[in-house]
Amino acid sequence: MLLANYLVIAQQHPINNICNSIEQNVPTPWGPLHEGDVNFSKRVVRIIDLREKQNQVLMHPKNALPVILYNAIKSKKLIAFKNDSCTSIYSLEKVQTFGVDTQFVETPNVNNPEDLTTDTIVTPFDPLRQIYKLRIVEDWYYDKKHSSFRIRILSIAPVYKLKIAGVELGDQDLCVLRYYYNNLAKPNDVRNLLAKKCIFNRQNDAALMSFDAFFEGRYFSSYVIKVSNQFDFYIKDQAEYRDNGVGAILENQLLQDELMKREHDEYDN
Repeated sequence: MLLANYLVIAQQHPINNICNSIEQNVPTPWGPLHEGDVNFSKRVVRIIDLREKQNQVLMHPKNALPVILYNAIKSKKLIAFKNDSCTSIYSLEKVQTFGVDTQFVETPNVNNPEDLTTDTIVTPFDPLRQIYKLRIVEDWYYDKKHSSFRIRILSIAPVYKLKIAGVELGDQDLCVLRYYYNNLAKPNDVRNLLAKKCIFNRQNDAALMSFDAFFEGRYFSSYVIKVSNQFDFYIKDQAEYRDNGVGAILENQLLQDELMKREHDEYDN
């Protein structure tokens, strides 16, 4: 009886009510944007490293963003695109194999070494452990009609270390998830999902917010890896930075500072 009463009280806790209310959220659409009202625009690609202290709230074990995204992709609640243009979609069969590592191990027979037995070892994908970055594509632009400098996220790609036959082959996008701001947004767009999920607040359990509010408020830490340029190069692919990691980091910071400076200058004007 006491346990039953405890469970009833727990279900009536204000925090649970807040979470339930967030689950009813609908993303707030942005107003229509006319091409003639934009007098400055830059396409920016950045990385959110989930291992950084400021971003660790995204990895809370009870509500980790990588797990939320991966489960939504596997259950077809989100559309998994192959590229940033969001024009080509992964098949359901391919989605089911995302991140799975298959190894074929040959074991010789003790009595006859030439007789080999092939064992198949399948390692399932663990999003909480293996997804450790997010690659964000966004537009920075100035809307002169509303005299505002805005940042609009276009897509989010979970990043993991690709492993084939036990050999790590570097960072790889799991897939690309579309992020919509207007009334054309569909239930299977990632922003609609993130608006309904609570993020852990390390300061106050009663002041919960959605993942969408977290991204909209720019509460994350990140670094720029590409700003639109005439060669469509990432910073690391430019000739002067291919073998110069420190130089690439400094260029990353310079590009970030230039964008922030332009934002403040536009507001001042």
